[in-house]
Amino acid sequence: MSGSALYETFARAPLAFDHGEGTWLVTDKGERYLDFAGGIAVNSLGHSHPHLVAALTEQAAKLWHVSNLYEIPEQRRLGERLVEATFADKVFFTNSGAEALECAIKTARRYHFVKGHPERFRIVTFEGAFHGRTLATIAAGGQYKYLEGFG
Repeated sequence: MSGSALYETFARAPLAFDHGEGTWLVTDKGERYLDFAGGIAVNSLGHSHPHLVAALTEQAAKLWHVSNLYEIPEQRRLGERLVEATFADKVFFTNSGAEALECAIKTARRYHFVKGHPERFRIVTFEGAFHGRTLATIAAGGQYKYLEGFG
């Protein structure tokens, strides 16, 4: 067992970043690395953009988190902006990529069930890829090492 209190999920690279500047990550020694991970595809907004820092600071001064059991005006406004700018007519906000994929799986399966085709439940995935840490998303990747011990 390592000396860390953190649950081991990856073999960590021997790097620690002090801060970020746009698309760059910077170590405490000043070494700069181009951030190709982009928050592991969950947050690809870069680092420390003044507009985002101001918006996050403003929101943090008001509310940290409110369940979607309640009206969230800022969430509604963002949803409307996304609908106006894309092909979609609805949005669903999630906390992670795995949760987004679970929603996509459930939406597709429900759609075919409602249309009278419950047998259309198969989902195409990339074997060997990483799709998340939920049971459905680790099964989608087809990597036994992640499924072992989970039934």
